[in-house]
Amino acid sequence: MTPGLILTCNAGSNNTKLAAFDADTLERIDHVSVHNADEAAAWLRHHQNIVAVGHRVVHGGRSFTHPERLTDSTIEKLAGYIPLAPLHQPAALHLIATARSIHPDIPQVACFDTAFHHTMSDLTRRLPLPDSYYRDGVLRYGFHGLSYQHIADVLPDYAPKSAAGRVIVAHLGGGSSACAMKNLASVDSTMGFSTLDGLMMNTRCGALDPGVLLYLLETKGMTLSTLNDLLYHNAGLKGVSGLSEDMRDLLQQNIPAALDAIELYCTLAAKHIAGLVPAIGGLEALVFTGGIGENAAPVREKIIKLLHWIGPFEVYIIPANEELVIAQACQKLASSTTERKA
Repeated sequence: MTPGLILTCNAGSNNTKLAAFDADTLERIDHVSVHNADEAAAWLRHHQNIVAVGHRVVHGGRSFTHPERLTDSTIEKLAGYIPLAPLHQPAALHLIATARSIHPDIPQVACFDTAFHHTMSDLTRRLPLPDSYYRDGVLRYGFHGLSYQHIADVLPDYAPKSAAGRVIVAHLGGGSSACAMKNLASVDSTMGFSTLDGLMMNTRCGALDPGVLLYLLETKGMTLSTLNDLLYHNAGLKGVSGLSEDMRDLLQQNIPAALDAIELYCTLAAKHIAGLVPAIGGLEALVFTGGIGENAAPVREKIIKLLHWIGPFEVYIIPANEELVIAQACQKLASSTTERKA
């Protein structure tokens, strides 16, 4: 008999990762990466005997701090967060609509990247703006939460002595951020109100003096649309190097533009990681995850060297597995629904 399946949809900034898990054992039995909506739809149609479909949704705002069964009203709320995550939110919502149309009778579950950070204190969430903006939702949310949740789940297996202590996780990939954890919960993060904040990324700028934005708008006559395109699509490694947004390409090119981009990426990463240390009172373990964090040894080495002044700390490389976190949430929600019916 064909096992029941949980399908997971992870619409990222560079591609969409799709996976199928055995609904009982959570063994991953299929995994593909696609680059357009037609490929994703074909993959969704291919699978049968589906128990649930889970989706990574980057922004859950203040409302969603745990995985949620998707309804029309939920989707309407999530569409309101598109301006806060313009690279990711529309792609996720489009994939949700596609999955619901293909499998209309199957439960669809949203898992939020912002949810892991709901343990951050109110003070940590505040931006230095008048209180009225905070009440309106202009605050620090934090992102990459599914990746950090996976690290929190498995770190005790890697580091039983320090896992619950003072840990910083660096998720380095197409999008990059770092999260300070204590007792395996988020205390602070380098990403704040939007996915532009913090570390330099493949095509995103990371933290930037807001005076630069005012200058570009006022003096250069740049439109909001052009500015948005610059900050999200033409900055970061791509902008600094003028060559490529892919760290693998840059590491293979021994020319000043590539070397400068790599050096700036590592320097800014170390700067922001160090900036998280006060939030947890020290550093016992540094974890690298994400495509760059897992695979680019020269980048890890440069960052670690820049942080040596902190003192001794353990270093771990743990593969990201956001899809498993989504599948676990679907299994848990399906189980609780069954229990309620019983």
